Amino acid sequence: MLCVAISRISCPAASLYRASYCLRHNMLSTWQTLFFVWTLTHVAQTTSRHITHSRISVQLHAGGSSEPKHDSAVPSSHQCAGRGHYGLSCTFYNLVLWQKQFYYISTEDISIPEVREGWHMWWHPYGKAMLPEHITVVHPSSLPWASDSYTMYLDQALIYNWLDQANMYHVMMETGNFIYATACKLLGACTHATSHYQILSTGYFHYGEDDGLPAGHESLKCLSSKLPRWIGDAHWDDKVVMIGKTAVGIGVQCEDPKCEWDSVPFMQRNYTSGHRQLMLDCLGVIEVIAVPSQQETHVTIVQRRLTSGRAVLNMLEVQEAIEGTGADVHIMSLEGKTLKQQAEALASSHIYILIHGAAMALYMFLPKHAAIIEMQHYYAHSASFPANLYQRTVAMYDLDYHHEVYVSPRAQDISLQQERVLSDTVYQNLTTEQQLLLWEQGVCPGNEDDLITHCVTKWIFTANMIVDLDELQRVYLNSWQSLPTGSLLTSSQ
Repeated sequence: MLCVAISRISCPAASLYRASYCLRHNMLSTWQTLFFVWTLTHVAQTTSRHITHSRISVQLHAGGSSEPKHDSAVPSSHQCAGRGHYGLSCTFYNLVLWQKQFYYISTEDISIPEVREGWHMWWHPYGKAMLPEHITVVHPSSLPWASDSYTMYLDQALIYNWLDQANMYHVMMETGNFIYATACKLLGACTHATSHYQILSTGYFHYGEDDGLPAGHESLKCLSSKLPRWIGDAHWDDKVVMIGKTAVGIGVQCEDPKCEWDSVPFMQRNYTSGHRQLMLDCLGVIEVIAVPSQQETHVTIVQRRLTSGRAVLNMLEVQEAIEGTGADVHIMSLEGKTLKQQAEALASSHIYILIHGAAMALYMFLPKHAAIIEMQHYYAHSASFPANLYQRTVAMYDLDYHHEVYVSPRAQDISLQQERVLSDTVYQNLTTEQQLLLWEQGVCPGNEDDLITHCVTKWIFTANMIVDLDELQRVYLNSWQSLPTGSLLTSSQ
């Protein structure tokens, strides 16, 4: 009878804790569970098999329930590789998460390495987040929780600090790529099928509270089958969580021996292809698509809402001009679309046109040999970053993308977001002459670096744009000529 009962249940034998948990949820009686656990223990002892890095025993209670109980004599451990704050990455074994803090169990005076919890822009409040801030070293005899109170076990986890990184582009192309690279290197989670670790955010984060980043949050969910969670999430309340293996750090390769922020690349080139394929597999976007061709060109243009800024004011003229070349033109708004819908639209595009912004995150879904036209405001382009800055990002993908930068030939070809600018105290402190210069000519006033930077990032970047059709025709022709000349085919790439 017992053999029949057990034969109908498929439970993992790699861990007594997981096996007893499985049996409990399959409603075996106490004596059946006890016999099964004894059998697993006997097999484990005779074959000298051990349970990862931590020993977990099972305490049986009346009614067949069981709770995991950690042997507190087993210490935590870690190993690190790399150099500098951004080049260092570490693997920790037997960390415990309890009340928004990680605990490192040791009988020795351990110094937690100063490893970055994520890639951050230097100006962000999380920009200096280091791992020691969130790990407390504790002696086995001084555990702040009861020795028999372990209530959850995680095989693998990854610590990251800032999951809501500014916008969809930074979340998908930077945060997402760094998380993927670390998980692949340290946890072996290199494919969608093998990614089952827990992403633990040390900075405030709640999945679904997207603040305009729904697609960005969808991309985070693709990195692992487990929902990413903040360490202060109510999900962890009243739980003492033992983590078998935890990865932290981005471990980038950089030329600067100190490996600081200004020498770190936006993405880890060696992991872009794997990250891209994981995203495609997660979203179910099948890469059997039309190969870009001059014969029958599909063009996708992103149009934002006028109220959100960076919209094309003469979009109908732009559409008519490109259709005049014989191309098929699709005007796409990203609002209300799932990440899968956005990815599918890009996977069938040959030329992708957008104003500089978060929609650049979709570059990774373009087919091989596609072309990109990134439009920038006259003043924002020259004052804030070099023309080829995002060409470097495109080059990270081994997909032979062609990248053109359209720059407004006239500073006045913009329409500022009136409410945003007028309510800004920096603008209010400008002289009347400086204010008129901004509104009438689209030029940032003065020559102070701080004022110009504020003007560019807060006012010019968010302005709507009037596209010069002659300049557009020039960059479009370059993009079209970069496409393969052959007839339209299908490819599984």
